[in-house]
Amino acid sequence: MRFQASAAVLCLAPLFVALAVPSSQSNAAAEEPRYETSSNVDIIVVISDVKNVPLGSALNGTHLLVRPESSKPNAETTDVYLAPDEYLKDFGCTFAKGNKLQVKGSKIRYNGSQLILAREVRLDSTTVYLRDDHGVPYWKKS
Repeated sequence: MRFQASAAVLCLAPLFVALAVPSSQSNAAAEEPRYETSSNVDIIVVISDVKNVPLGSALNGTHLLVRPESSKPNAETTDVYLAPDEYLKDFGCTFAKGNKLQVKGSKIRYNGSQLILAREVRLDSTTVYLRDDHGVPYWKKS
């Protein structure tokens, strides 16, 4: 009887360990910031730089480093997260250093820095819709 109990514990131990250790997918989801409707902004900015964050990161895809339109070219920048590259390619809209655009989104603190989770971005006459009014990303909707 004692042998059967020990064998059962040994056989089930890997299952308990697997359940106790979170998967990398749940870690990435936990790292992703929340959109806060209470901190919505609507600003005109100039792009200082465009960067792409690779897959596997919580906020993979296109980020714009922007500064307020009225500031000097060497002013402090804010990171604006748009969306994964796969979602953005369908719009055929490209962003470049020096572009002036309107950004609507949620300005939050993430990993110790200011970050805007963009809901809508307007470049010239093109508007790219990224999230709904509650901040739910369109690329995550089925």
